[in-house]
Amino acid sequence: MGFFFYDSLMVEKEKGILYMVKIIYLDIDGTLRDEHKGIPNSAILALKQCQEHEIQIIIFTGRNLGSIQNDVMALQTDGIISGGGCYIWYHGEEVFRKYFSISVLKKVLSAAARWELSLAMEAEQKIYMDHNASIFYKKDFQHKICNSNKTEQKILYRKNKISYKENFGDIKSDKPKIHKNCIFGQQEAVEQLEKELKQAAEIIQKKKWDDYWYLELLPKGYNKGSAVKKLNRKLGISKKESMSFGDSENDIAMMEATGIAIAVGYNSPIIEKYASSICEPVMKDGIYKELLRRNIIKKIDKERKIKNEEILVAKRSCLSDISQKLL
Repeated sequence: MGFFFYDSLMVEKEKGILYMVKIIYLDIDGTLRDEHKGIPNSAILALKQCQEHEIQIIIFTGRNLGSIQNDVMALQTDGIISGGGCYIWYHGEEVFRKYFSISVLKKVLSAAARWELSLAMEAEQKIYMDHNASIFYKKDFQHKICNSNKTEQKILYRKNKISYKENFGDIKSDKPKIHKNCIFGQQEAVEQLEKELKQAAEIIQKKKWDDYWYLELLPKGYNKGSAVKKLNRKLGISKKESMSFGDSENDIAMMEATGIAIAVGYNSPIIEKYASSICEPVMKDGIYKELLRRNIIKKIDKERKIKNEEILVAKRSCLSDISQKLL
């Protein structure tokens, strides 16, 4: 098997067959977007150039739709997959959604109460947190932005679009459809809950996180990989014609479902095992440089960069078709 270039798009030669890159899946946090500085212009211009080559761009995130940042929603992408694969939007239209059944949610609530675990439940537009979960998430985000001054921190909280407030009681009145459960607690309790729910839910992440153990659950059989396969099947695109960018362990299923998988930055030795290559971090223009190296895009000259930056400034005041429908 060998790689070579054709018509500015990377293709793979295997048994005499040419595969052009037709779609790129991009994780948000730590991949496309920096927590402090947002999306680098180099990435925005690179993705625009990909679309000019008729390569489709799909935002793929574990966030729920309601917490996707405004600068991401303002991008003119072809689709968004949110909730770790539980929601698929394509050209402004909903293609797929998946929730936990009521019976499974009852099991989660019962087990969490029995083992004294903290819980956050995600719906399409809202995240329901109990007291301990709200404190944990807020503390974690505060740690990420601790080097910023108070004014900057207020701005970053607003841009992050997640309210770190105890609101678990709202579930009774809202009666939301839940697609993700996040559990925090002592290792023994978390592992016991994992055993109880193994047949009813998909284990997306299980890891030590600060002083707690963390367990992330989606509906059984659904993850980032299943969503890639579902959308590719709908569009008639093969695995070998797909490319992905991710930076953490919850991106592994997405990376395994695409023919070319790029690890952004150097944060996780585990994810590197699943990567075709590793590119520079977000703010060192990793996405742009990797696409350039693979000859999928051309070098952006200074004159074109200035022109496009002027256009981008104007476009950033607008929201995508999806966000317009939701607001």
